[in-house]
Amino acid sequence: MGYYDQHMHTHFSPDSAESFENYLEQTDGLLVTTEHLDFHDAYNGGVDTVLDYAAYSDKIDALNAIHDGRIRRGIEVGYTPESHARIMSYLEGKTFDVILLSVHQNGRYDYLQPIIDEMDPKAVMQEYFQLCTEAVRQVDGANIFAHFDYGIRRLPVTVDDLREFEPLLKGLLNAIMAKEMALELNTRSMYEYNNADLYRYMIGLYLEMGGSRFSLGSDAHSIQKYRYHFDDAIALLHELSVTELTLFKNKMAYTEKI
Repeated sequence: MGYYDQHMHTHFSPDSAESFENYLEQTDGLLVTTEHLDFHDAYNGGVDTVLDYAAYSDKIDALNAIHDGRIRRGIEVGYTPESHARIMSYLEGKTFDVILLSVHQNGRYDYLQPIIDEMDPKAVMQEYFQLCTEAVRQVDGANIFAHFDYGIRRLPVTVDDLREFEPLLKGLLNAIMAKEMALELNTRSMYEYNNADLYRYMIGLYLEMGGSRFSLGSDAHSIQKYRYHFDDAIALLHELSVTELTLFKNKMAYTEKI
């Protein structure tokens, strides 16, 4: 089994307390962690969430020396229009194997905060999908677009609701393909937030448009969620005739059979 979880967090992210060592005990294969980078992080009280790259790299180097180089470097970039310049400045000169691109907030609030419950769902969807498309178009060098449904997790969204936004979603998927990125199947979104049907629709749309790059990520913040429902997600991919995943080393894509 050459594929592995491409979306995980450790204590190098403020919303996780997990250690590399505990993840290493779960597998004898490869690991990558994708720590948060979110400027003016609304979910974290408006402070900047910035990965300490030097400490992160030192930790990985030390562990790789005794674990056969099994750990790869990753980061999850949270986009807002206001943070674009700071994102690109931060990434310059740093080495990552994989860069995830996400939209968590709009610069005022995070899409998982309760304020969303008071808003018009269709207005939230319109804004969120537009921001997602802008993120992909503006941020060069990202490899995977993560949890397309993050901004609608608190909303009672159905597949029929998504179909109303199909032109926007096609624009997003076109941008992903133009940047040669992979589309993430976020298994916590699918099976903890019960959005598997939304993913089935999005995967189908992506395949119809000629998309072929998929990534599998649990979004684990603890070992309890590591490889969360991977077997179910792989079964869904097989049902849709998808037989390989795209992984990244030194930001170069390669595929593994599933």
